[in-house]
Amino acid sequence: MGSTKGNTNENVVEETTPLLPREEAKPSKPKRGNSVLNRALLIAFLVSLSFGVTQVPILYVFRIMTCESYYEKHATPDLPGDRCSKREIEASTARAVSLLGASTTIFGLMNLLVTGWSIKRFGVKLALIIQVFWPAVRLAVQNVGVMTGSDAGIIIIQASQIITIVGGPSGYILALNAFVTDVVTHDERTGALGKLTGCMMVGAATGFLVGGLLGDYINILAPFRVTLVLFLSCCVFIAISLPVIPPEEDKAAAKQKTGIHRFFGPLRIFAPQKWTLADGRVSRQFGALLLGIGVFLAILATGYIPTLLQLYSTNQFEFNTSDNAWLIFMYSMLRGVFLSLIFPRIIRLGRKWYQPRPPKPHAPEEEHLVPEIPTSPNEIGPIDTMDNDTEPSNPPPRKDEPETFAFDLLYARCSILADGIMTGLAVFVTKGWQLYLVALFLPLAAGTGSASKGTILQMIPSNQRVDALSGITLVENIARLSTTAVFGLIFAALAEVGKAHLTFLCNAGIALVGFMILVLSRFPPDGSTRSE
Repeated sequence: MGSTKGNTNENVVEETTPLLPREEAKPSKPKRGNSVLNRALLIAFLVSLSFGVTQVPILYVFRIMTCESYYEKHATPDLPGDRCSKREIEASTARAVSLLGASTTIFGLMNLLVTGWSIKRFGVKLALIIQVFWPAVRLAVQNVGVMTGSDAGIIIIQASQIITIVGGPSGYILALNAFVTDVVTHDERTGALGKLTGCMMVGAATGFLVGGLLGDYINILAPFRVTLVLFLSCCVFIAISLPVIPPEEDKAAAKQKTGIHRFFGPLRIFAPQKWTLADGRVSRQFGALLLGIGVFLAILATGYIPTLLQLYSTNQFEFNTSDNAWLIFMYSMLRGVFLSLIFPRIIRLGRKWYQPRPPKPHAPEEEHLVPEIPTSPNEIGPIDTMDNDTEPSNPPPRKDEPETFAFDLLYARCSILADGIMTGLAVFVTKGWQLYLVALFLPLAAGTGSASKGTILQMIPSNQRVDALSGITLVENIARLSTTAVFGLIFAALAEVGKAHLTFLCNAGIALVGFMILVLSRFPPDGSTRSE
């Protein structure tokens, strides 16, 4: 009995006892070291390599199968040269590739929503394994399509994209982004996301080259078989190398609604937000909404560039699989190296230059004063002045409104502007070797997506991190769907009239519109607080 009474004394409610338990006062989970981050970056490289191996060969495969289908209905010409080099075949190939990309992106949107739910339900590690395993199943089906050939082979490959709903590149990118943002601190997130994107680019570039060389020096089926083995190997590596992050560590998971709200909730992060300004006025801020629109237009303008370079080089300059592999390898590798090595340094140095003053030491404590002057009945509940006045115990620092870095948003603007200008200059390409110059300089404008993700993470509450990443990735995927469908059809129409080069000009115009939208995006004014 004595021991029981001693235990209950610890739970006696006294005058200074907080009304709500201070869960925050518990030692917070430590951020993992660089070794875990480096393993995540290595996984990004390996999985992106696996996705990239078939990207170049599949365009060549579609061209061959479209050519086979064409000559099943037409007589084969006796003229020397490439019999597939006809405008009708080129346009039909572009439409087939656009349909493939559109179906991949549509199913990728569903995959993105399923992955967001999986992360909260099963944890990020298991969700990542799922996203890497099912592409292996899809590759097994695509192997059958490549061996079948002609129209039937195209249909099989296109139909296999439905497997992307349960596992695909969209979900894998979201899962890795969520993992990385969990193992690094707030001020390191933008740089870490840039490194992650860079490693994905380097992996994809290596995959492009490996796939092209396998297709040329072995046979066109070899890249698809090798990729199947790579995906299965990546599943094993993820299982043994990454630590488990239980889903309950994500505090947003417990509050997540079910049904349609669960799936489309991430888009709500772009809704206008109410902030209380320093003078007490309540203002609606549209920074997140405008940022989302700007990111959409940026991806719409630049997302088709890798496919456009391959189609344009094949149709206009008769590049083969190896030529295209080297071209896209150069583009993606330089882009990846830039994002991995140079982008984080630009962000770090740019923040020091753009915001040289250190943050005010008592800024987080000022947030406690805001609820003491409620502006509506709904705000009366959170008031806890007794807790502030009578408890001298060391309260944890508030992290709901971490420091913002305006340079991230500035970089996103400059990046899309430079991307649009250099893409527009590609319209003057008249020689095959000039495409390599395009692939050399375009990566120097990389970073719009990474900087935007870092920015959106600063605009929303920290407990909505997964939803923020889901929302911005969802916008990116919708943009990729749009760019594949819109510019695929534009390229096909222009190719039929011999004006395919004007597609670059259309891309540049959209990029400039995206820049103007990003110029309008703003962080909330200094001294303001969230009034939700």
